[in-house]
Amino acid sequence: MRINFNQFTSPGEEQLEQKLPLPGEIWEISRSMRNPLEFSHEEQQRLYSDVARNFLEGNSPPRYAMIVTESQLPEPGDEDWAVISVMLFSEQTSFLSDVDIILPARISGMEQDLLALTWQVQLMLADNLSQSVGRRLSREIYDTLLNIGDYYHGLIEKPPARQEIESLGLHIRNACAETLPGGIEEFHQQEAAWADVLKVPLDAYRTYQKTMRFTGEILDTALELEQEFAVPTKKRVSLRQWLQDFVEAEWLSFGDFLPTRTAFAIRSQGDYSQLPASQPEITRLIEQLSPGKDEHQRRLAAKRLGEIGSGNKHAISALVNLLHTTTDDETLWTAVESLWHIDPHNPAAGTRRVKLIDWGMQVAGNAIALAVALIQKGNGQTGILLRVYPTIDAAYLPPDLKLIL
Repeated sequence: MRINFNQFTSPGEEQLEQKLPLPGEIWEISRSMRNPLEFSHEEQQRLYSDVARNFLEGNSPPRYAMIVTESQLPEPGDEDWAVISVMLFSEQTSFLSDVDIILPARISGMEQDLLALTWQVQLMLADNLSQSVGRRLSREIYDTLLNIGDYYHGLIEKPPARQEIESLGLHIRNACAETLPGGIEEFHQQEAAWADVLKVPLDAYRTYQKTMRFTGEILDTALELEQEFAVPTKKRVSLRQWLQDFVEAEWLSFGDFLPTRTAFAIRSQGDYSQLPASQPEITRLIEQLSPGKDEHQRRLAAKRLGEIGSGNKHAISALVNLLHTTTDDETLWTAVESLWHIDPHNPAAGTRRVKLIDWGMQVAGNAIALAVALIQKGNGQTGILLRVYPTIDAAYLPPDLKLIL
């Protein structure tokens, strides 16, 4: 599922001249559903019910709805996606019931009678209404249909009286009338499934809204961080210059920073170099780094070399070769970290810099150290790794801490 940018083109003249839906009007529902996201064929098969797909593919009769509320004002930037509520109508008038009321053609101005599903009021994207049809219903009929549905859903204590309903020209099922084979319950289940036609585009719009809102929050946070980082120096940090050893003074090398400032150094200093190296095992691990091996297997071998290969020139050479040949980012960074452990000053492992976040950020009472690593990839691109470490005051990072980019 992707954002469908084709849906953001300017509307044509017909759309601009099309009047806004008003409460009580009857509109035909479009078979071409618009929404901000683009679904694959497999997603459409999964999201829409069979009866909904039949309608969208033109294999079932047209559907109509009465406008319940005027278009809700969309959020800024979402002007194309106004939301409206409607009461669904059906042409299957044989399923007359206490809540499925016949609206005669002489009242609606339609070519046939319609069944008003008073229990089926749904939100939908107004752009998926096709055209206004028939006549606008009177306020009395509009209120009566809604009151019948409200009583069905337990929102009011008393339904409209039969006499009141019939005096408006509407037809309600006679208490003595027989129910068709299959029954009203099965009909309602079918209609509930058909409502996917309206629900899926609306859910897609809401997902789009959340995605855009979340993206906006990330951008706002990134801007705030950039501004706060810029406060001490008033200069932008150029990571590309780090590869030429032009580094701002406040960004320390990993070796200078970790032994005295972070708990990471206390936990891991010397852990790897003190493990005994086994040349046969190193040879076997180097063989597993060959390009024909599975990437997961290569990562495991690279990680193990970082544990036992300290100072071993064959292990170092194999990891350097892996850095230059792999196209998998996860494998790349596994090899980089292993090389950091067994040959910390090897230039092939890129550059690492660390800065104590001293601009007021405190998490659970502990300052945080931000580490940034850069490496030149074999394809000419630059890889960047960000990590956060606790300081000497804490053994571990605070729980639920997240690094958001």
